[in-house]
Amino acid sequence: MTTLDSMLDPDLSSLIDSVVGSHDCADDQALWQTLVELGLADLTGSEHRGGSGASWPEAAALARALSRRGCALGVTESDVVAGWLLEQVGAPAHQALRAVVLAPGDSHPNPAMVERVVVVGRDHQGSYISDVPVADLSAGTDDAVRHPVTDEVLATAFTRRALTRAIQISAALETITELTIDHAQTREQFGRPIGRQQAVQRMIAIIAGETALSRAATDAAVLAASDPTTPESQLAAMVAVARSCCGHATDPVVRNAHQVIGAIGTTREHSLHLYTGAALALRCDDRDTRDWDAAVLDFAVRGRHLSDLDLTPSP
Repeated sequence: MTTLDSMLDPDLSSLIDSVVGSHDCADDQALWQTLVELGLADLTGSEHRGGSGASWPEAAALARALSRRGCALGVTESDVVAGWLLEQVGAPAHQALRAVVLAPGDSHPNPAMVERVVVVGRDHQGSYISDVPVADLSAGTDDAVRHPVTDEVLATAFTRRALTRAIQISAALETITELTIDHAQTREQFGRPIGRQQAVQRMIAIIAGETALSRAATDAAVLAASDPTTPESQLAAMVAVARSCCGHATDPVVRNAHQVIGAIGTTREHSLHLYTGAALALRCDDRDTRDWDAAVLDFAVRGRHLSDLDLTPSP
């Protein structure tokens, strides 16, 4: 059985863990420069454009490592969404940390780190994208170079960004799970760890189960994205399932983790709130859970394959 871990080069995995694991999230600029120097900033970009020619498993590994570290640096979106879009339309290639504004309702990026923004627009000739310096974004994109783009490419870009968010959410939930289990094993009440209490065990079981489901659904979508023969409709369906699972998992995981860890989880002395806040924010980004539920239902009604699992009852 093919898994993401089996597709990932061990040396690259070790490099990512080493770079991100030793990073101080207070200095994202230094991390970005390190990623550029090591060829990790544009992992999936074509080599002739200065990228590393990698695929989704490598991009997912980097996104997961950053999210599990609590780093909000948008490297993966810059690579697999913004960089991919620019490559599809043949725009000039040059290194920059980019964000994407795919729709009018998209939030604007943080100018403290993002250098350029890929903006989608529409005129009488159809859809186009412009690669705009973030400092010029507030002035509009009327004077920027416009690169025509098809609706099919834009639909794929939406799917790629949604998958990136699923990776980030599931990774944050994994860290929350680890923090909660560690607290339950080390925090004592009445002379024994609170993890021995049945109520705490039940909450941890819910956290672990929801996290495992979100990770499994996300990994299935990443594997599908890694296969060039996967139809776009099937990939979109699997990403919708992953986002639905991640969205529904976030509430019980966040709620139960804060119940187990208590008030200290909201203080500077503990990192729990950093990950629960990130998971909640990411879940609301790029459509909400109700929208993804509706998308799953729509795909099911139209008979799309939602996963590689055969859930048909035996005769």
